[in-house]
Amino acid sequence: MFHVSLATGPAPGPATVGRETRDARGSRATRVVGKPKRRSDRSSPLVASSMETRVTTTRSVRTRAIDPTFVDAFGITGAEWEQVEGGLFGASLAPYLGFLYFLSKEETKCPPGTLFGFKFLLAFVFGTIPFAIVAKVQYDEILANVDILHGVAESLLTMTNVFIVLGFREGLREASQGDGGNGTKKTTSLGDIGAALFCALVASNAVLGASDAMASSEVVATWDSTWPHVEPSNALSLPTWVIHVSSLVEWLIAMGLAWEYAEVTNRPAWKGLTWGMVPCHASGIAACTFHLFYNSPALNSVVAMQAFLTVVGNTTCAIAAYRISKEGERLNELPASEPVAESTEEASLQVVDISLGTESLKGWEDLSAAWASDSDAVLLAKLALVSVVASAGVKYGSLLVDFPFEPSVASAFSIIFIPTLLNCAKWNQLSQESATN
Repeated sequence: MFHVSLATGPAPGPATVGRETRDARGSRATRVVGKPKRRSDRSSPLVASSMETRVTTTRSVRTRAIDPTFVDAFGITGAEWEQVEGGLFGASLAPYLGFLYFLSKEETKCPPGTLFGFKFLLAFVFGTIPFAIVAKVQYDEILANVDILHGVAESLLTMTNVFIVLGFREGLREASQGDGGNGTKKTTSLGDIGAALFCALVASNAVLGASDAMASSEVVATWDSTWPHVEPSNALSLPTWVIHVSSLVEWLIAMGLAWEYAEVTNRPAWKGLTWGMVPCHASGIAACTFHLFYNSPALNSVVAMQAFLTVVGNTTCAIAAYRISKEGERLNELPASEPVAESTEEASLQVVDISLGTESLKGWEDLSAAWASDSDAVLLAKLALVSVVASAGVKYGSLLVDFPFEPSVASAFSIIFIPTLLNCAKWNQLSQESATN
């Protein structure tokens, strides 16, 4: 929901030539970057030698911190974009606090684990601040360009989404057993979740640290030389990409689970939360798009759009939570009636049927139904595997094409909004189907 300013501010892109940079110790060095060379260019011994130098240097030298004087295609400087982004990200906090207020009300009957997950998002928001300070003081960089700090900070968001998903699954299990999803029947303790969080953070730190340490090795340089393009030094590592991709997938699954929760508990207002979460997901796509183009300063507008979508998403979620609360108040005023008994098997089948929709509009959110019978541990293992495969496809697939190295506002916004429109089409179709049933 929040992606705060991890990606804010421009970083020197592939088109920069002869930019002065600093290594981790702050010493000066000059790196000639230019446009990444294709493998076919390496028939010349001179070019091959240049490529070898580039491969070795690319991973050992960090990019310089943001250039506030850079002017993009809109005629706006990096410093001006930073002010816009900072204002928008700051403004997004108030509606999110309103969202938590209404979601916490007893009338909403929010699954406790899900409520904990949404509250834990604040740990991510405020937890990124010290990481950003260390990146600036220690490396003279924005957080998005210091991979190990960036990855660990983003892992807090991944765990937030895991809590939300597991909370919804627990709420659905309780609702199917006649508990109404109010959390009186608990099978997963917060202690277990906390232990999983601790292990995930330690593992992320170790993996990212190892990846950073290997970055200057000849093995990695040889690996880089096999690709048509060579990554800039601020490219995300594979573990950091996994963290980003898993966050996007988890959020989509949570949207599907919120829709199922509305159907199983006969609380239609919960479907509004699914709709409210759409702009938040688009904000996450914007952050990943900025990283896909290696944090190019030409795409500062993408970060501003990310911040704007965060404000919109937090506001729509707050409105959805308000409507859920009001629906609960109206239901409490109705005379009590005998509940209709329903077998656990029938309820389980109902959950699966709700979110699959038509064959033409299947998406990541349908994993909530496809994996409904799995235990939480199995679901997380499958999610991790899917995220690794997808992340490897993004990280290394981008080296086979030119467009990530030729930043374009039109391409970036297409990557953000085309999937978002398809997402809206999916939920619109399900809304229409629900209205006719």
